[in-house]
Amino acid sequence: MERLPGYNALTKIEMSLTIVITTYNRARVLEDLLYALENQTESDFQVVVAIDGSTDTTEEMLAGVTPTYDMKWVDTGCDGYGLAVARNRGILAADGRAVVVLDDDSFPDPGFVAAHKSSVVQGVMTGGPRVPNDARDTILAEKMARLSCVPPLTPMTVSEFRHEWPRASLVENNLCMLREDWISAGLFSERLKMYGFIGQEFFARAAYLGIRWQYNPEAIIRHHGEIAGDNGLSDRRKRRQTRLAQLLRPSLMTPRHFDAQVAWARAQEEGRDIALPSFHLQAGFMLPYRAVRRSTSEAAKSIRRRFQR
Repeated sequence: MERLPGYNALTKIEMSLTIVITTYNRARVLEDLLYALENQTESDFQVVVAIDGSTDTTEEMLAGVTPTYDMKWVDTGCDGYGLAVARNRGILAADGRAVVVLDDDSFPDPGFVAAHKSSVVQGVMTGGPRVPNDARDTILAEKMARLSCVPPLTPMTVSEFRHEWPRASLVENNLCMLREDWISAGLFSERLKMYGFIGQEFFARAAYLGIRWQYNPEAIIRHHGEIAGDNGLSDRRKRRQTRLAQLLRPSLMTPRHFDAQVAWARAQEEGRDIALPSFHLQAGFMLPYRAVRRSTSEAAKSIRRRFQR
């Protein structure tokens, strides 16, 4: 796939960057991450910690740390799974021209900030690799191996990416865009506060809007999957919420709701709040059909696996 004309248009501009770190009840891990960020080869960046309604000592810890970079924090006060709310509040509070979102269990390599700064392109979102911190995490390692086949710094639409590399995955952890482009893309949907909805809806909306994506292999983070569940969000709970999200999210992944989400994000940037169209009635009608269809699909996959053995 060829690079698009004008690709380097923004790389010659001095780029300010904000890292939005979302966190929930991980004060100790977050503190380690904040001090680890002092090892960046590029020291000019900002960190906005977006607290997802934590009930531990996160705010007390933040008040006591003294990093060498600019840092501030916002607290959503969310009750339940408020990752989208936290990310949105963090992006809106960011002072950098470019914003990268990061989870609290993901530690960037030293060249992370410099890599993202040098690859920002207007209208393009940049994703970097999530390398597993634990060598036993073979599932994530395999996903990164598939992603490594994608040509670096080559903007393409989400639809093109999925057609060319159907086995590779897009993730929103370690995703960078101009702050204005985050707003134009509609931010993250806060409508289903459950695991398994945010990223899928966001990339479907990006595909609808024609937003391009590029891979930056130098913007590396190391994902500490081995600490999963320490904040109460266990793998079992994630699987349960993902199953429910798979049944509900199609009702929100339509042009009508995508356009409404963009209008909502622009209103948020202006300090206004607008109503979003209801989806509950449609979801309620479609839920039994989707549940039966999903069960049938899983049964068919199980039968195929048996015959393949």
